[in-house]
Amino acid sequence: MNKQLWHKCGSAINRLFLWLFIAFAILLAVDLWILLISAIVMLFDYSTTLLLVIKILSAYAIVLVILSHMALWQIMYSLNIYNQLISIVWNKRIRFWIFLSLGYFNVYLLNLYFIRFRYTQYELLQYRVNVIYSALIMIPIANIIVYCAALRGNNQLTVYAATKLYLKGELATYLIKKDYKILIYKGA
Repeated sequence: MNKQLWHKCGSAINRLFLWLFIAFAILLAVDLWILLISAIVMLFDYSTTLLLVIKILSAYAIVLVILSHMALWQIMYSLNIYNQLISIVWNKRIRFWIFLSLGYFNVYLLNLYFIRFRYTQYELLQYRVNVIYSALIMIPIANIIVYCAALRGNNQLTVYAATKLYLKGELATYLIKKDYKILIYKGA
């Protein structure tokens, strides 16, 4: 009985973190769009108030990035939730999400692809290993290093093809679809 209760509590906590991840990702997408619109308006009409708004939105975006990745790190070690997320990518239902998040959704996908197999949950949450990749993965241009590390394995792509996919925002999706059978857990 104790084991069942513990399993149900763990499932409920993972579902809570899934909803937290979704909420933080949505808030981040809204923040990024408002930040983009504010920056465009700033080009045509400079004001100190608008500059202050941009600074506040930028700080808010950094906090949302950290919180959304913390929630994602928690849920991607739940086999059922992880399989559901990877299946969504396989079924090609993500292009609209990538657009809505101004491409930031690709960063989450790279996290699901690379970090999930780089560290165990214990290592990542307890910082028992060097977690440079998990920090770099959050920053869109700096995560090129993580893409290079992911491509070093079985993924034989030319530099041109990898660059083209990266610039189109499809490299993380390509990696997941190419290794889909390896990424899905049977009986989870």
